Amino acid sequence: MQAHKTIAILVLLLLSATSWAGRIEKGYRSLEVYDYFTAKKHFTKALKYNESPGAQGLALIYSRNDNPFHNYDSALVYIKRSISTFDMVKARKKLKYAKCGFTKDSLYAMRQSISSHYYQEAYNSYSVLTLTKFIDRHPWAREVSEATQLRDSLAFFNAVEVNSSVAYKGFMDLYPNSQYFELAKDNYYDVQFLESTTDGTLTSFTEFIRANPTSPLRAEAEDKIFELATADNSSESYENFILDYPDNPNVNSAWWKWYQLELSNYSTDVIAFFLDSTEIPFQDELLEDRSLFDVTLLPFGKEGKFGYMRNTGAIQIEAKYDYGSFFQEGLAIVASGEKFGFVDKRGDLQIPCEFESASDFVNGLSIVEKNGRFGMIDRNGAYVFEAMYEDLGLLSEGLSYAMIAERYGYYNVSGEMVIPHLFDDAYDFKGGVAKVEKDGFEGYIDTSGTFIIPAVHESIEWYQDTLLVFSDEGLYGIMNDQAQIYVEPQFTWINPLREGLAVAELEDRIVYLDSVGTIVIDNGFEVYPNYQLKGEFNDGVAVIKKKDAYGRINVNGKIVTEPKFENLGLGKNVFPAQKEDQWGLFNEKGKTVVSVQYDGIFSTPNATFVVNVNDTLGVIDAVGNELVPTSFEAVEPIKDDLFLVRANNLFGVYRNEELIVPVRYDQIGLFSEDYLFLNKEGSLAYYDLVNGKLVEVRE
Repeated sequence: MQAHKTIAILVLLLLSATSWAGRIEKGYRSLEVYDYFTAKKHFTKALKYNESPGAQGLALIYSRNDNPFHNYDSALVYIKRSISTFDMVKARKKLKYAKCGFTKDSLYAMRQSISSHYYQEAYNSYSVLTLTKFIDRHPWAREVSEATQLRDSLAFFNAVEVNSSVAYKGFMDLYPNSQYFELAKDNYYDVQFLESTTDGTLTSFTEFIRANPTSPLRAEAEDKIFELATADNSSESYENFILDYPDNPNVNSAWWKWYQLELSNYSTDVIAFFLDSTEIPFQDELLEDRSLFDVTLLPFGKEGKFGYMRNTGAIQIEAKYDYGSFFQEGLAIVASGEKFGFVDKRGDLQIPCEFESASDFVNGLSIVEKNGRFGMIDRNGAYVFEAMYEDLGLLSEGLSYAMIAERYGYYNVSGEMVIPHLFDDAYDFKGGVAKVEKDGFEGYIDTSGTFIIPAVHESIEWYQDTLLVFSDEGLYGIMNDQAQIYVEPQFTWINPLREGLAVAELEDRIVYLDSVGTIVIDNGFEVYPNYQLKGEFNDGVAVIKKKDAYGRINVNGKIVTEPKFENLGLGKNVFPAQKEDQWGLFNEKGKTVVSVQYDGIFSTPNATFVVNVNDTLGVIDAVGNELVPTSFEAVEPIKDDLFLVRANNLFGVYRNEELIVPVRYDQIGLFSEDYLFLNKEGSLAYYDLVNGKLVEVRE
């Protein structure tokens, strides 16, 4: 489509001249009236004496899809011919035909436009052969780099599927400059080694050691036995390895990896289970892990380095890292220089600092970045997915999305591609389905990659458990999970179902739909800013606007608060409202609870209200009692009864009416349910919310 648009613009430029003579001019004159037969005749005859402009005219005819001569192959031949003979055209003719759009830049633009069409064909075919053909035949095209990346990706995964040294060697010979070359080379040497060791089975390596006990390759073979025996990286395989190969030097490592994998279910039961195994080689570490399990460790800073202290202020891990995060599942992200790894509560570097970025562990897995690519590791630092992806998600329902060459596919927990890289965007699986985007449209696939909702809609979201909201050309409708349309696209907007009803916009009015998309409330309510939020039902009420005034309705569409306000905020029994440009609090009948006296009132999740007076903020409760003085630049609810306040760009914290943290910190945030972190000029301290005390490092 872009190619057609570009060519159409070129045509308009070519037809802009008003005074023509000769076959070239006659050809363009015929084009102006869409007389392609005459135009083709003139341009063909012009080839003898005016080859370059004549070829350009023919390329133009063949590139357009509104005539019987349309043929991109011919268009490409003629535009190349026109370019190759352009310099042979006399200067006066170049000047003469320039007014018709005959310039070298226009020729190059037409060639690129035609090449873009060929790239789209190659892209849609999604094969190595067609992409290579495009690269070879269109070396000037701006898409060559993208095509090369995609071609190399496809070729590499073709080699991975074959998984032979011949396949990898063939890939390296054909694509020596590919971004996958080094990975292919590594795989080549690995596979070559396997092929040279009989059948590459566990038995063959065991037999190799028996027959060659003093061989310098024994250690490599023993490592290979360990690798093969525990190839699935499961707890069962490590346990079996310990039993089957008690003399293998990797037994201690097997114990440790088994222990770490079991800690993906982070609990004291796991530690107790291994403590009962008298053969385990690290009893002392287990005892310390058990003693530290419920101990909260807090990062602290000292001379530009990070360490960890207990909630008494006693140092647990010396300050030696350039960064320290909070502990999650018994591990914390730390940095040495610009590389990240993980430390345990004993202070041992469980996973070396070798990654450019890392995420907290979730169910024993972390996303890491290496060499600009993302992968996934377990608690042993073993790759579940190699670091080779441009984007990667955590496992959801056994599958993880991954991006290569700007295309998404899905992989299982073993790192095997289950769904090919076909999508422009991808999301986590939920309930056996995942939303994907392809060619600018959204749909849903199942775990096999089959579309259950084809990607033919501009957007698609769940309306309720079995119905979805979709949009086409800016209008929204409802379909079921079999892609059968329940409600034709006619709405300007539809929210997901909430409390049995969904707010929607239809022909400049607000209506409400039931669980199957039927309009059940249509009382002429007006559209207003942020109706998608305030117009939703919360605790059985929703904000509406009628006759330019705001009120509230219940789930039956009945007015519970008469529309008499200039604006309304959220709240059930008490809510903020505006009258005569001032805000106060009112009950559900519209009666005044707190008189209008504020420049603004904003509801908080804990049924209190942030108020604004002359650009200073404070907090009141539902009957107007002042909880936080109205004297701050900013006020933000943290949780429950906690409010972060700012004055002169410094922060403090109120709990109800008490200032529990003085306004003197550069940064304050919620560390956990029980602690606030306090940052002052790079030095970290904490506030213990349970015991109401400040925690600082104790030297």
